[in-house]
Amino acid sequence: GAGASSGMGRQAALKLGQGEGHVVLAARRMDPLEEAAEAIRAAGGSASAIAFDGSDAASCQALIAQIEADHGRLDGAFNNLGDTLGDGPLHEVPLERWQNTLSVNLSAPFHLMRAEVPLMLKQGAGRIVNNSSTGGVKGTKGMADYSAAKWGVIGLTKSAALDYAGQGLVINVIAPGIIATEKFREFEARLPDVFEGLRQATPAARFGEMSEIAELVDYLLRDAPAYLNGAVLPIDGGRTA
Repeated sequence: GAGASSGMGRQAALKLGQGEGHVVLAARRMDPLEEAAEAIRAAGGSASAIAFDGSDAASCQALIAQIEADHGRLDGAFNNLGDTLGDGPLHEVPLERWQNTLSVNLSAPFHLMRAEVPLMLKQGAGRIVNNSSTGGVKGTKGMADYSAAKWGVIGLTKSAALDYAGQGLVINVIAPGIIATEKFREFEARLPDVFEGLRQATPAARFGEMSEIAELVDYLLRDAPAYLNGAVLPIDGGRTA
């Protein structure tokens, strides 16, 4: 799992580590990766950690090459890469932020898929789950750069699913709503009234848990029927229903 040092990526890796097979955790920060990998091993699973930079194409290629060298194959990948780098109306978005937002949210999953797909094609099977957002299925005021990138992840996923349909690859994308990650808790503490309004506007009357994202990713990578391909799966308490 890429982006596995914290948040949804970490929880998904821990969940995947409860099943059979070996889990490779990858992100920029090695210390939290090692801690999560050790937690998987302590619970009886098999895991290892590799540091990489998702915004760098060569680093993504090196990550997958290392996985192939160590394990000979890659059965499933959760490309969990993204960040919100600011907000405000479109005409005030700094050009540097626009470029950085596209790099971390859209170019990174592209670089990873470009590295993952050849190995999966060679072995004749593989599953990929990308992480978009509800900001990728509807507009988001004040977040034109983020929303554009997350819409792009959905187009990237659907097109890739068509590229390799019938060749053993299954590629889907999730669109989480407001999930109670570590970063979410920091924002909530600063803006409690805003987040209470968001909670009330969510049909489920609560925010999502990281464990719920992990369960969906685990299902898509392990148990979902292969006929579920090129799909966008909102997991947002009904916000986009």
